[in-house]
Amino acid sequence: MDLGLKDKVALVTGGSSGIGLAIARKLAAEGCRIAICGRDRAKLDSAAASLKSAKAFAADLCVPADVAALADNVVKAFGGIDIVVSNAGTHLPGGLEEIDGDIMLAHFKAKVLGAWQLARSVVPHMRRKKAGRFIVIIGQAGKVPQANAIASTVINAAQHAFVKSLSDDLAPDGILVNAVCPSRIKTPLTDHLKLYNEVYFGRSLEQQESKWGAEVPLGHWGTADDIANAVAFLASERAGYICGTNIDVDGGHQRMIF
Repeated sequence: MDLGLKDKVALVTGGSSGIGLAIARKLAAEGCRIAICGRDRAKLDSAAASLKSAKAFAADLCVPADVAALADNVVKAFGGIDIVVSNAGTHLPGGLEEIDGDIMLAHFKAKVLGAWQLARSVVPHMRRKKAGRFIVIIGQAGKVPQANAIASTVINAAQHAFVKSLSDDLAPDGILVNAVCPSRIKTPLTDHLKLYNEVYFGRSLEQQESKWGAEVPLGHWGTADDIANAVAFLASERAGYICGTNIDVDGGHQRMIF
């Protein structure tokens, strides 16, 4: 199936590893010209070298001036911008007593204000074309409140509200805003993740992962490529009537009906 992505310019934040890098690889394979963003220049350069037609841009999405410069530099390098994947930020485990206000604020800046500033910086370029895609990667805690991930629960829920409101704002200009929601995806992040504050009690990592995988109706965890495939579809012409939605990529793990 031709997704109509050839020669589109795609910016992927958090693009130097894990899900972000998989998304960049998939979009590159579909013919996109790729810009990846991150804070670690060495990791960025290594990732860009592994991609076709990619350029690396170092920026901290918590710094508004960095975000504005990022958008300007991508447009200067490629002549425009068609697709943005907001993937920066990470999961923040811990209960109420473990997460103080400064940690919470830093997490909010990375995942909500970063995406906010990114949209403000790229949307004027998309509006001139009357077309574009803005896709946010949102972890499962935004839909499934968790006591041991209260910060991610609150902040990821804010991301969902942002996606829905922004989609209403930008749809008349032909800019489609959507989210992809991973759960039970094997990435470098999950290599060091304890679910439910579990202790291994002498069990191997493989045994522990088998237990976690048994909770997924498909019987196993997914990969970053599974997220990348969903993003590529939402970025494509084939998803031209999908707007303001969120797609769970989780093997059936999450139990919500909305």
